[in-house]
Amino acid sequence: MNAMPDPSAAEADPTDPPALAARLKRLLAGGAVSGFLVRVAAAGIGYVLQIALARLIGVEEYGVFALAWVLVAVGGFSACLGLSQAAVRFLPVYGERGAEALRAGFLRDSTLVVCLAGTLLAALGGLAVWLDPPSGGLAPFFLAAACVPVFAYQDLLEGYARAHGWVRLALVPPYILRQGALLVVAMGAMAAGAPADATTAMAAALAATVVATLVQHVLVRKALAAPPVVPQRERGVWARSALTVFLADGAQMLRSYADVLIVGALAPAATVAVYFAATRVAALLGFVEYAMGAIAAHRFSRLGERGDPAALGAYARKTALVTFWPTLAAAILLSAAAPLILSLFGSGFAEGANAVAVLAAGYAIRAAVGPADDLLVMLGRERHAFLAQAAGLATNAAAAFALVPDYGIIGAAAAASLALAVTTAGLAIGAWPSLKGRLS
Repeated sequence: MNAMPDPSAAEADPTDPPALAARLKRLLAGGAVSGFLVRVAAAGIGYVLQIALARLIGVEEYGVFALAWVLVAVGGFSACLGLSQAAVRFLPVYGERGAEALRAGFLRDSTLVVCLAGTLLAALGGLAVWLDPPSGGLAPFFLAAACVPVFAYQDLLEGYARAHGWVRLALVPPYILRQGALLVVAMGAMAAGAPADATTAMAAALAATVVATLVQHVLVRKALAAPPVVPQRERGVWARSALTVFLADGAQMLRSYADVLIVGALAPAATVAVYFAATRVAALLGFVEYAMGAIAAHRFSRLGERGDPAALGAYARKTALVTFWPTLAAAILLSAAAPLILSLFGSGFAEGANAVAVLAAGYAIRAAVGPADDLLVMLGRERHAFLAQAAGLATNAAAAFALVPDYGIIGAAAAASLALAVTTAGLAIGAWPSLKGRLS
């Protein structure tokens, strides 16, 4: 695969209204649609995967697998230490400046830090599991710990690709190849006589993550290839930005999964399985916002570096509108189809349909400000993003502990949606100056 061209390299002056209109048209017709289609395809594969696993290993084992995978996701994103998002902020800026030495320094240092952090977190996770074995057994959670550093490095590779606008290269390996490989490996292992349980499913997840990460590593590193230079570093700048992004990403991840973890702590594995399936169905609604962020984030960074508040404001407002209306329409349709979709998981899963409708309302609210968290990070306002996500996390945890004991998964869904509303309000406050065409 040859190095992919920077889609912004040949853009006309962004202060020129026709150039801005053309750029927005390309946003709608190109990368955003491509990213959305990839995520829709990934959702289809994901549904097939989750349905197949639920039917193959049963509701109890599926609940154990769900908790183990949540820990992989939280641990993997945490081990990235904010550097995946920092890559999307800094690499486009260095491209604008022609600062190849700083680019090389960032790539080298971020790779080393993420690999070391992921390995350390995996070791600590394995030790924690050994000292306090969970009810689902040691093996699934040991495998989950081993998966963390690989997951973290793949997230960093996704950030490198997003920084250059390589949407398919960013999204296909983690969201299509990894999920597809997991399904193939799990079904093949069980057909060959492996036990139909959470341990086999997590072993397949580890194998699939390794394969997908190796493929993405080869492709991304080849695309990033450049003439060798002596690396330069802005470690203080990188560390300050990445630390705040890390805190924001950590709060976002915990906010996203706090309800699942609390249901896991307060309810039996069968209830966890039903609620996890409901959250996976509702998660489809986040794909529009994610796809828009994948294509828009590096452009936010470039427009901020160029000091063009009018173009930035117009672009930010357009991304918000293009995110909200499709998400709202999809939320209505998904809520109506939820009983049918969940019934495919097996007997008893349709009980989560009302939870899907409640979660869908939260996703529609969140879509109102589009990829505002990416906008804030790209403009150096990571603190606003962190405060918004932290407020959402606190809301989710407090509301889930209050509601789950009496209302079960409906209470968990209500807590998650309330948290999304609080997060949205915080992001809107932080992003408002940019939406009005101001950089500060």
